[in-house]
Amino acid sequence: MWFLILAGIIALLSGVLFLFSPKTLQQLSSKVNTVINKISVTVDEKLYKLRIGVGISLLLVAGLLFFIVYYLTKKYIL
Repeated sequence: MWFLILAGIIALLSGVLFLFSPKTLQQLSSKVNTVINKISVTVDEKLYKLRIGVGISLLLVAGLLFFIVYYLTKKYIL
């Protein structure tokens, strides 16, 4: 259950950053890439070109994950 909540939070934050603050996301990505040795440079460029679609998709995934957690909590815990 905690994994779904964590994944939902990560998807929510990533979606909001993609939509409203892509520069911050690029700075964060460049810091992570220096640690990982710039493995995902081509993926980053494609994601930033499609940032609105990716951001909305991540927000939808976050909403779905939170709904799954809510549903499982109501069905099995209460």
